[in-house]
Order: sequence, then structure tokens, then C-alpha cells
Amino acid sequence: SSSSSSSSSSSWLVEEYEAVWRTSTKVWTREGRKDRGTGEGSGTGILFRSLFLPSGYPGSVQSDFRKWLPWHLLSLFGRDVLQVLSSQALLVAVSRSSVTASTIVDGLGYSASLAAATQWVLKDAPGSVATLAVGSRGGQAFDEDPKRWWVLSSALEDMARLLEILLPLHPGWFLPGAALANCVRSGALVGRQSLVNGTILRHFALRENLGDIRAKLEAQGRILAIAALPIGISLFRWTEGLTTVVDNQGGEAISPAGLLAAGAVYGSIFLSHNWFCFKAAQALKFTNLNAFRLTVLARHFVAQNKVLGVGDVAALEGVYSSRQEQTGQIRVGINFKSFSDESDLDLNEVLEIHNREGYLLTLAGKTVLVCIKTEAEDSDVIQAVLQAQLLLSKSKSNAMTDPSPNKEELMRESLEEATSALESFLERLRQSGWSTQVVRGAWNTIHCKI
Repeated sequence: SSSSSSSSSSSWLVEEYEAVWRTSTKVWTREGRKDRGTGEGSGTGILFRSLFLPSGYPGSVQSDFRKWLPWHLLSLFGRDVLQVLSSQALLVAVSRSSVTASTIVDGLGYSASLAAATQWVLKDAPGSVATLAVGSRGGQAFDEDPKRWWVLSSALEDMARLLEILLPLHPGWFLPGAALANCVRSGALVGRQSLVNGTILRHFALRENLGDIRAKLEAQGRILAIAALPIGISLFRWTEGLTTVVDNQGGEAISPAGLLAAGAVYGSIFLSHNWFCFKAAQALKFTNLNAFRLTVLARHFVAQNKVLGVGDVAALEGVYSSRQEQTGQIRVGINFKSFSDESDLDLNEVLEIHNREGYLLTLAGKTVLVCIKTEAEDSDVIQAVLQAQLLLSKSKSNAMTDPSPNKEELMRESLEEATSALESFLERLRQSGWSTQVVRGAWNTIHCKI
């Protein structure tokens, strides 16, 4: 009886959090339902967060998302403004174009408007070729070094936009100029979109929420595109008024001073957009491994018995920083011809030593060459770089006491040490926040039969 009385008098509370469009927290108690504020700001602010930020933010994304997002949105806005400017420039250029494309259709008796339409359609043809070429050749390279390729592809896209903006000055060159710009822009778009929508968003998706993150970025992008429309239209009209003046015959002429002013305006937008892209890329801290990150991590592990954190390696990697300074003595994924031609060791010995490994490794002067086998797993690539660092360390130590060390013996010793230290290295990597499941790389592979 007392137990029943105690149970009936106990209080309880249930809170419900909406997945989207969250403006308040629903609360149920024994007395009924009573909604209250979230404690995270105003209802409007919470609604804004749920509309434009991933659900569960910031716990649902990587920690670098917060620093990356403002720079990315600024770069998107700059790109949208450039797109509005270039679209207007293309339309003005095609309307002013002379006989560049009309010669194709004059013999058939078609009108000038149809000639302009022909130019507009033909300009897109080279873009398809560029998309095919870049898509088929660049995918692995994009994944291996996403920060650098993202900034470079954005810069190339801007250069194509600037070329389009210049076309109204020489409308007779509309078709070749627009075709070249479309070719460059299409190739750049493959890189930029595959990186932003693929590699970068996959990195942020801490809870396998790639779709949610992408949808929220699309929503943010649409808002910025709408905001860029009036700005782009106003800038284009203003700069057109600066560059075009009436000559003595009542026709149009180009004003050098106005052209310089317009160039300063467009140049500042171009530089700002690329600076924003650079800062966004600089904010990224990838946790997966590539040849550069792995080489830096293995070097510190061998030399100092420590594993650098994700932020430390990201600072060393930078965006445009030289990779050669950090990885110059280890060349991962080298082709077999270069491997066999440059090797200081007998190829038969190298093949025999690494018969059971997923790679081949040899010395070439003060450099270690690594050739990856087709059947190699990601742990084999990690072991290969670890062995390469051990071999370099042993070679330097022995060179002080023995001017002609036994390189074959050093190779066997480094392989034995790498094999025994691999599990410890992998565990230390995971403890420092690194993902050891995949090593990104665009390298040739070989299949060995002995």
C-alpha cells in the first residue's frame, strides 16, 4: 500500500526536441504540457539554426566546421556575384557579336538572331570535353590533396568568369572566347563540386549525416544567390556606364579611365573570392591519411616516439605549402620502371625481402622509393611509410660509422622493426584522432609473381 502511494505521488518530466523548425521545447509533467524556451536563445534564433545548420549542430559535425563555414559562405557570395556579372556580360557580348557565327548560317538564309543563338549553343560544346577529361583523370588526386585542389579549381573558375566579363569589349571574339571560358569553367567545376559535395562534406559528417549537411548548405547557398542578384546587376550596369562613352560621331567608344575603374572593381571581387576560398581551405583539418600526412606522422613517431595531432599536421600541410620539404626523401606510389632503374639494391633481393608484403621498398641514394602492390591494404601502405622512415633513420645512423653499410641488411632490419611497431603506431594514430581505415593516394599499383 505504501509502495503504491509513493509511486502515485512521484513526479516525472518528459522533454521533446523537434528535429526541424525548432522554436521551443515541449515539456510534459503530471500536471500536463507546458512549452518553454530552449535556453539557447530566442525562438527566431533557434528556428534559424534548425533551418540552416545541420541537426544536432555542433555535435553532429567535425570541430573545424564552425571555422570553415563563415569563410565558405563568403566565398559562395563572391562566386555568385561573379556569376551574375559574367552571365550579363555573355548576353551583352552575344547581342553585339558580328559575323563570327553568322557566317555559318548566312548561306542558308537564316537571320542574325539565329546566328546569335547558334553561337550561344556552340560555346558549351568544349565544356563537355573538359568535364569528361577532368572527371576521368582527376578524381583520386582531388581526394589526396583536397585543400589545394579546391582553391586551385575555384581560382580557375574565376579566371573563366573574368574572361567572359571581358567579352563585351571584343564581341567579335564571342564564340572562341566563350568556348574557352566554358571549357576552363567546366573542368574547374568538376573539381570544386566533387570536393565540396564529396570529400569535404564527407569529412564533416560526424554522424553519417552527409545528406543533412549538404541540404543545409544548399539552403544557405540559395539565400546568398538571391542576395547576389541585385548587387551583381547594379555593379554590371555601373561598370558598363563607366567603360562606354559616346564618341564624336554619336557612336559608342571605350573609356580607358572607366575601363581601369571597372577592372579594379572586378579584380577586387576576384581577389576577395579567392582569399575567402583560401581561408576556408586553411580551416579544414582532415582526419584521414594521405601520403603527406602519413609521412609526417611516421617521421615524428620514429624520431621522437610521438604522434602529432590533427591540428598540428593541418598547420604543416597548409594549402600551398611545399609538400616536397616534408616528404622529399620518401616517394610513395612510384611507378615500377623508375623503381627498378633508380634502386641501389638488386631487384631480385628487393622482391624476395618484400615477397609477403603489400609493397616493394628500396633505397635510391638518400631517398626511399615505395611501390604499392595491387593487393595492398591500407595498413600495408601505413607499414610501408613506417618502414621507409625507419630505413632512412638507420641509413643516417650507420653512415656516421660505416661509409659503406650493408643496405640489404638495413632493409631487412627496418622491415622487421616496422612489422613489430605497426600495431603500436596504428593505436597511437587512433588515440590522436586519426582515421586509419583509408589512406588516400593517386598511385600506380603492381602485381608481383615470384
